[in-house]
Amino acid sequence: MLQNDFLTYLKKLWEKYGYRLIVFTGLLGVMMIYISEREPAGETIGTASTTDEYRQYLETSLTELLSQVEGAGKVKLMITLESGEENIYAVQEKTDRNEQSVSARRSVQTNARSSYENEIVMLDEGSGNRALIEKTMQPAVQGVVVVCQGAGDVKVVSNITNAVSVVLNIPTNRVCVIKMQ
Repeated sequence: MLQNDFLTYLKKLWEKYGYRLIVFTGLLGVMMIYISEREPAGETIGTASTTDEYRQYLETSLTELLSQVEGAGKVKLMITLESGEENIYAVQEKTDRNEQSVSARRSVQTNARSSYENEIVMLDEGSGNRALIEKTMQPAVQGVVVVCQGAGDVKVVSNITNAVSVVLNIPTNRVCVIKMQ
């Protein structure tokens, strides 16, 4: 009964609108595909955005810290990172050692053979397999440029350079402190 009503309704639509209905439905489908491709997916936060968030976090935290240094004044800084985020995958190690000893008239011969094999641990999910991530390493800091009002004073420059070096665990030659205009 319901199926007949639906078919009757479709026939009435076809008689009233004809090919315009097909064209409208096609355009609606194309528009929906276009919108779905432009909308970012929920789970696809790429390495770049995670790396950018990490860099922004470091810059914000360090700016707040350095603005508290005596004589620093207003502080702006920029951090460069060596690479993106790095995943360390869980590995299953397999070792096999075979030994054979053959003795023949006062001499003993030993043959040893060993094999070593690494295999990445895979998780079976409904959509397929994926590697098990053991840990995620944040990128290392390559260098820092600090621009501040108090950079005209050697003591302030030294304090800022040492603070950045200690906080980010980088050598002082990777820190540049410049006086703000």
